[in-house]
Amino acid sequence: MNVERWLTAAEAPLPPGALDLLNSLKDVHEPPPPGFWPLAWGWWVLIVLVSGAFIFGLVEWRRRHRLSAPVRAAFVELDDWRLSARDRNPRDAADELAALLRRVALVRYPRPLVAQLTGDAWLNFLDRTSESDAFSRGPARILGNDRYAPDVNLDTETVASLAQRWLRAHRLGPAVDAAALSSNQCNYAGAAGESA
Repeated sequence: MNVERWLTAAEAPLPPGALDLLNSLKDVHEPPPPGFWPLAWGWWVLIVLVSGAFIFGLVEWRRRHRLSAPVRAAFVELDDWRLSARDRNPRDAADELAALLRRVALVRYPRPLVAQLTGDAWLNFLDRTSESDAFSRGPARILGNDRYAPDVNLDTETVASLAQRWLRAHRLGPAVDAAALSSNQCNYAGAAGESA
């Protein structure tokens, strides 16, 4: 019954002016495109992650830069030493290079462990922290007690390259765990007593 009434109404002629009324209606408004603000939650997460990574990278770069400052200064001093060592007394040049390595070692390792080392104990420490035996066997022995021998010969380039390799290994911190070295501290002290 309702369906019949609807069909009859749909077929009925429009009242006068109804078409003008329909023509005066405005078209459907499209919504404006989504704006930049406010951001969706995914963008906020991305901003937080990128900002966090940037801050972490900046803090890490600063920490590494600060940690490497003594070794960077030692590299500059080593370059100056390399240029002037050929023209100087070998004992004085060896003393200067040994002091340079000792200063860096005092920054990188506990003072009580490094400060007491001399002679062969010092060379053994340099060997152990460079994981080689280049200091106790070879031309770098001059950094120990050999510099006090009557006939001193300094191979500047070889000793400088060994020192450079040791410095590079200690650029950001100790190359060897200080706890492992401190357990062998008695060995260093014994070696120093034997060499004296």
